[in-house]
Parts: sequence; C-alpha cells; structure tokens
Amino acid sequence: MFNILFNPKKAERHPVEMGLLGFLYASLSILLSVWIFPDYSSLVMVFLTVLPCVYIVQGILRLEESKEKDYLSEEWLLREHSRVLIFLLFLFVGFVFAFAFWTLVLPAETVSILFNMQGDVVEGIREMVATGDATSGEAFYLILFNNFKVLFISLVFAFFYGAGAIFILVWNASVMGFVIGDLARQTLGFVALPIAFTKYFLHGIPEMMAYLTVSLAGGVIYIAVWKGHFLRQGRLKRLILDSVILIVLSAIFLFAAAAIEVYISPLI
Repeated sequence: MFNILFNPKKAERHPVEMGLLGFLYASLSILLSVWIFPDYSSLVMVFLTVLPCVYIVQGILRLEESKEKDYLSEEWLLREHSRVLIFLLFLFVGFVFAFAFWTLVLPAETVSILFNMQGDVVEGIREMVATGDATSGEAFYLILFNNFKVLFISLVFAFFYGAGAIFILVWNASVMGFVIGDLARQTLGFVALPIAFTKYFLHGIPEMMAYLTVSLAGGVIYIAVWKGHFLRQGRLKRLILDSVILIVLSAIFLFAAAAIEVYISPLI
C-alpha cells in the first residue's frame, strides 16, 4: 500500500488505499503533535499531515498537466480530471475519519488543546449565522461568502504553491472531523457517528469538491508555468479554458453545498 505514495499513476487508480493512508498519516500526526508540540498541536498536526502527502499530490498535478498535450476534447479532459478529484476526495475522507475518531476517543482536556484553533473557527461560524434564522436567506449568503473566501485562498495556494493547496484540504478535514467527533461525543458516542457523518458529509462533500476542483485548476496552471509549457503553441488557450471550466464547476459545487448546509442539514 505504501508504494503508491511514490507512484502517482498507481495512486490515481487506488483511491481507497489513499484514504486508508490518509487516516494513518493524520492519526500519526495527531499523536506526534500532542507528544512533541502540545502547546501548538492544533496547527502542527495539520502540517505533519500535509508533509507526507505533498510528493504524491505534486506528482498527480504534473500528471494532469501532461494530459494537456494529449488533448482530445474538453469532455475527455474533464473525465480524466474526475479521477484525480475522486482520489483527492478519498484522501480527504481518510483525514476526516482520523480527526473525528481521535476527537471522540481522546480525553476531553486533550481534545480542547489539540483542536483549540479548530474549535475557535467553528464557534466563529456559529456566531456568524446565529444573528438570523438558520434557514434564512441571510444565513445562506453569509455561509456562501465565507466559503467563497476559502475557495479563493485555495486557488491562490494552488497557483503559487502547487501541492501546497493540500494544506487547505487538511485544515478543512481537521475542522470537519472535530465537529463530527464532538457531536458524537456529546450524544451517543460511537453509535452517533453514522448520523454525525451523514449530517456533515451531506454538505461537506460538495463543499470539499469545490475546493479540490479549484485547487486542481490552480495546480495545473502552476505546473504549466513552472515547466514553461504554457508558451507552447495552443497550450495557453487550452489551459485557460480548462481552468475556467474547473473554476465554474467549483462555484456550482459551492452554491449546492451552502444550500444543503442551510436548508437540509439542520433537519437531520
């Protein structure tokens, strides 16, 4: 299983194994951060989770950028991109499962230190939407505006740092995992996990697909600029078209996620 970390093509074909590795690396990072950097563990565990995944994600971006030269049609290219998005989504789910599991099983005092920053983010979001009705249009636009800020940051990270966009992936996984684990802890423990995952994955998956899609758009441009391929005849136009389509798709995902979060998730 570990050899797929050094083989982007194989990793792309085995997304479930990457999900398992995501769970393993996030778990290891949590334990190391608590042990070595307890006072800064909420951020250190994110960086430690990112580090072992940078190589494979960078390789995946190079692989996707190279497909531009074999361009057949935009429909064909989007099908190829969808395989990468599924791979990244499984990686994200593995991270979320790890963060949720450790939020549930670790002592409450340890969790409060380990997820200190994540807890502050969650409280900030709750306060932001607490001023109005949870199913109101105002709450929808507040959440949508906040999510579009994250979308823009994801694009910037991917455009300037390539695989560095995985930091946003892991950070969001840590926040979602904490929320899911905390909800289960406060209700029925492990028995409540399926309900907690359903409640937050319902809007969390399309929201994360938005961030992954826009990160892929920025990452492909980053690799093309880094290699100088965008200067080749016909490549620049295809790169721009491909990236614009991916960015539009990410915006659609984000609208859907915000609508589900405001109007459907509270009913679960």
